Amino acid sequence: MEPKVLSIQSWVCHGYVGNKCAVFALQHLGIEVDPILSVQFSNNTAYSTWKGESLTPPKLMDLFQGLEENHLTDSYTHVLTGYNNNSETLHTVLNIIKKLKTQNPNLIYVCDPVLGDNNALYVPTDLVSVYKNEVIPHADYIFPNQTEVEFLTGIKINNEQDALKAIDQFHKMGVKNVVITSLFFDSNPNDIIVIGSSLKNKEDINQGYDQFKITVGPKFTDYYTGTGDLFSSLLLGWSIKEPSDLSLVCEKATSILYNIIKETHKAKQSIPSNKGKEYYELRLVQSRKFIENSEILFKSQKLN
Repeated sequence: MEPKVLSIQSWVCHGYVGNKCAVFALQHLGIEVDPILSVQFSNNTAYSTWKGESLTPPKLMDLFQGLEENHLTDSYTHVLTGYNNNSETLHTVLNIIKKLKTQNPNLIYVCDPVLGDNNALYVPTDLVSVYKNEVIPHADYIFPNQTEVEFLTGIKINNEQDALKAIDQFHKMGVKNVVITSLFFDSNPNDIIVIGSSLKNKEDINQGYDQFKITVGPKFTDYYTGTGDLFSSLLLGWSIKEPSDLSLVCEKATSILYNIIKETHKAKQSIPSNKGKEYYELRLVQSRKFIENSEILFKSQKLN
């Protein structure tokens, strides 16, 4: 069955976040993707103002039913979810995932639990419990950042051992593959650490996990909106290509993302000095060669 992704995420007219990243990245990896836009804004919310609207749960379900009634949902092999801004919408997304998994028990659900960053939430607090207790147990892959891991597990992460304890909690929730997408340790002040873990035997949790880390650096000091969304779509795309090797998937995805950020970092020099950091939009189109022909910059290191 040819891979095909249903991606339920945000959309912006200008810039690259949510589905604007995911569709571009997945298509350039040769993967078909159908986007449902959970929100449609003029630009990302880091700007001083934005316009647009969120898709209401009834309208979200109406779009899905249109696909379903035309038997278009039969072809989905993967579902990717990202930003949702209220629990009612998230419950609707969960109902869609349950329906798709009923139609196709082999369907892969990839969850990017977008909650916050830099030690703070930017969604309502009730979404934490909805993700933890209802959504994540249905996920085959989960790609949280450090802040999201800490809110979802209650574990403050200061080192690798803390991260592995948190990952163990996700595995106990039923998730087979976990990637913490960005960790910041005092012991590695100039780098970002990625830690991944996958069950050795997807049918038997007692067989243990393959666990690894990737040290990415030197890190860039500027913050670029959309990098998490892009990383999740790259991880998904490469997991489709290499479903049995999560460490290789992460090596590919981190290397592509690093090159794109590097290209974006160089381009910021042309932005007028009176413009804020929100204008540092990802240079995806200009960096498409890195997606299509990815060379590995960062190798994984086994942790067990």
